[in-house]
Amino acid sequence: MKKYLSYILLGLIVLIAVVLRLYKLGEAPAGLYVDEAGQGYSAYSILKTGRDEFGKSFPIVFRSLTDFKTPVYIYLIVPLIPLFGLTPFTVRLPSFIFSILTIPVLFFLIKRLFKDKQSLAKSKFGEKLALLSCFLLAISPWHILFGRTNFECNVALFFFLSGVLFFYKGLEKPKTLILSALMFGIAIPAYHSQRIITPLIMTILFIKFRKILLDKIHKKYLIYSIILGFVITLPTLSVISTPGFLARATGLNIFSHLHQMPDGFIASYKGILSPIVNGSWFLTTREFFSLYFSYLSPRYMFLLGDSGPRSSFPELSTFFLWQFPFYIYGIWILLTKKNISDLKFLTIALLIASPIPAAVTRDPYTTIRSLPLVIPQLIVISLGILEIYSKLKIGFVKKTSLLLFYAVVIYSICKLYSSVIVLNEYYRAKAWDYGWQQVTSIIQGLNTDLPIVTDNARSDAYPQIAFYLKYDPLKFQKENFEVPTNEYYTNLYHNSEKHIGKIVTRPINWEKDLLVDQYLIADELGISLQQIKTHKLILISEVKYPDGATAYRIVRTNPEFTKEEQRLFNSRKQVERGFP
Repeated sequence: MKKYLSYILLGLIVLIAVVLRLYKLGEAPAGLYVDEAGQGYSAYSILKTGRDEFGKSFPIVFRSLTDFKTPVYIYLIVPLIPLFGLTPFTVRLPSFIFSILTIPVLFFLIKRLFKDKQSLAKSKFGEKLALLSCFLLAISPWHILFGRTNFECNVALFFFLSGVLFFYKGLEKPKTLILSALMFGIAIPAYHSQRIITPLIMTILFIKFRKILLDKIHKKYLIYSIILGFVITLPTLSVISTPGFLARATGLNIFSHLHQMPDGFIASYKGILSPIVNGSWFLTTREFFSLYFSYLSPRYMFLLGDSGPRSSFPELSTFFLWQFPFYIYGIWILLTKKNISDLKFLTIALLIASPIPAAVTRDPYTTIRSLPLVIPQLIVISLGILEIYSKLKIGFVKKTSLLLFYAVVIYSICKLYSSVIVLNEYYRAKAWDYGWQQVTSIIQGLNTDLPIVTDNARSDAYPQIAFYLKYDPLKFQKENFEVPTNEYYTNLYHNSEKHIGKIVTRPINWEKDLLVDQYLIADELGISLQQIKTHKLILISEVKYPDGATAYRIVRTNPEFTKEEQRLFNSRKQVERGFP
């Protein structure tokens, strides 16, 4: 029984992780953000036609509104649609699955780092550390958020971590290096930040273990692995210099000054020190290190968290506040403990490399781009907890501290429920584009051939409309030509007007649209109560957010009233000008 105890505990940890991520998956967060709907509809189009909604056969990166999306997540959705339908649950399911699979990968990775046949105590410590790290990952607010929603970074983390695991296994069994290359090869196109982190960690691992990798036994499999990795990344490499591939990085990175000067630039200063004070190299370097160290800062980790409403939960930071002292002590243990050299090397390498892709973008402390950092930081916290617990000598104190730990964990899970299921739904529904499922249901119930105009002056909802209507992708492709397929990756033109049968998404033109008998759909700002009253619009329905605020209004125009009003207006003008 003792032999299998760690695996039984791992199974219980995985079960806890499943419950925390699966409960109301597809319902909480309520609504479906535009990127989630866009990826779901792209997968639906691939399934039905072999092309995305813009007519491109099996894209390497996918066009999406004004940028391009990574392909792995979208292709993972495709086989799930016949099983579960085109639903929010289906769109978020790959993230859930790979979020769960990451936990055993972490367990076996940490165990492998402590594999020492001559030291049973060292192996037992590694097993405890592996279980505790997996448990903290299972209840991590950071990891749970991305395990419940459609985020490519979560899937990419699984492949990246699996690549690291199989690499270490490959040091003993050279054939396993091929699996490592496969996982790393998938991780690179799976998410933008992995284009930097994966090659960087691969290089660090190669330098560290080059003597083993270049011996006679490993060298052959290393060559096979390099060839396999190259073949897998070849499609990505074929478009690596195109504007489509670079669109995301070009718009966000701190080294691009086309639209925004570096942070700290003083436009009014023209003095002799201007080349230094306003030097882009100086300001950009300063900005990079400022952003970089924020990801290692306890202030952001335990207090401020990510400010993005879709990349955080209300009243929860990236980590639980009670983990702070263990993090500080864990850093000390990591740097000073002598018999954890393999763990120390990998953890420090991940701590150093993981913030780099996020630090070269302008957004401060973005947990989406720095998700791999959750692994080394949780390992550090786990080290601190185990070391402090091991120093408790009195039995009563140990039992009391253990009970206190259980109480804190139960409180943390209750806090998760309150934040994820209750507060997030009430306060952040707008951030998740709540309401479009209800809008499309109302549209389907109109039973009319009148045109429908959906306002996109502030945000474009055509992906949600096409998604919830399960609109025929063939029709969508014919109705919405954007660019020739041979210019798919090079022409960044975006046609903001989309046609979905009788529905068109474009800004409302009140002067012209009021003269046509049709339906108008917009948010509270797009169609105000004053406009309804002034133009005698017919209010068909209002969709409310969970907090009672108006999300969207659906109205029917009154062209007869508008024409009569215009006629009276013109008559008054003629009278004012002296005409009878």
